[in-house]
Amino acid sequence: MRPRRWLGGLKLALRTAGSFFRIASDGVAERLGGALPRTKAQIAKPETINELIRRHAPRDQIPLPPVQGVRLSGVDFESSNCLNFLIDLDFETTASHKPLPKTAYVKLPCEELSTRSFANTLGFWPLETIFCERVAQHMPIRVPRVYAAVQRGARFVLLLENLHEIPGARLFINRDMAAGTTPERAARVLRSFAEMHAHFWDWPEAKREAFLPNELNTFTAPKMRNVTLALNASALGPAQKAAPDLVSERLVETCRLAFDHWDLILEAWYRGPLTLIHGDSHLGNCFEYPTEAGPQVGMIDFQATHWSKGMRDVQYFMINSMEPELLEASEEELIRGYCAELAGHGVTLSFEEAWEQYRAFSFQTLMVGIVPLGLGSLTERNETVLAITRRSSAAVERLKFRDWVEGLRSQAE
Repeated sequence: MRPRRWLGGLKLALRTAGSFFRIASDGVAERLGGALPRTKAQIAKPETINELIRRHAPRDQIPLPPVQGVRLSGVDFESSNCLNFLIDLDFETTASHKPLPKTAYVKLPCEELSTRSFANTLGFWPLETIFCERVAQHMPIRVPRVYAAVQRGARFVLLLENLHEIPGARLFINRDMAAGTTPERAARVLRSFAEMHAHFWDWPEAKREAFLPNELNTFTAPKMRNVTLALNASALGPAQKAAPDLVSERLVETCRLAFDHWDLILEAWYRGPLTLIHGDSHLGNCFEYPTEAGPQVGMIDFQATHWSKGMRDVQYFMINSMEPELLEASEEELIRGYCAELAGHGVTLSFEEAWEQYRAFSFQTLMVGIVPLGLGSLTERNETVLAITRRSSAAVERLKFRDWVEGLRSQAE
């Protein structure tokens, strides 16, 4: 397995170099007038917004009418890797069968060079752009309406619905996730997961590929599986040095065991039936909004969406967003509730199978904490990284992920 890590490390270095090249090329294109907007000032112009809407609105939805005025609202939003802010919109006409938005939510690449390079190396900005272009309008749960989405070079622009305009909506942030949530709220989130997962459950491979191609999956895409392995392995030692109280020697040994049996683990993780998952499904990427039937949960920030098992979203939310003691006391009931919700949508998943998947995917959640912790918090605020690493370390040990890997190895021998 070690040669594969070296190969993955070489590919990772080449992809990183390529990302820096694209960033530099965008700078040249900007001077020549051919790059996407990079700053708030560049995007807050009627001609820029109208061009984005005209050329880059999703093809199967009615675009917004032209705007005659655009202003920066002065409202910015916390983000781990993007520049997120609101713009005020004045339209040329108010004649519309639907109310027009007063504002729009804009996402651009962040200013920090290391994070921009990291995002382009792993491809999660292009992935979210493709989600907004192709997938968002087909989601059965509430997600932001997409007004325009485009990616070019190392830059992207997303022009989205401002969910704060929904009366009574509550958007959560990473600090809410780090503070921890309740079983009651977790159950509401899992109901939305079940509705989303059931909608895409066990699609044929050809249909999945046409909708969201496998080349965007950082775990299973041929060009990425060794890169992901190398990235995880390279972060492990530095993460232990950064937080030895969270990343114990036993945990390091467990991680190395997983890396040595990477192909077996990938085969188990991505053996069907598969569904479309959010992929970064913690509380900070959720929002609640009122309905006649009570609060409902929607999702934002689809930078890690891919085809996997639905339990990947479930365990990722629960482990990241709940304190370990509360999680241990609530997890069986919550998982049984998720299985029951799936059944209500015509999908069968037994609790026993769900529990095994819950154990198996806990390692993915752990690595989402270890990678930024070991590589300098490239994509997250430090307190958030420490919270999710503490929770996921405890979960991996308690759920006996190491025993699960040993079981895979025994079956393969």
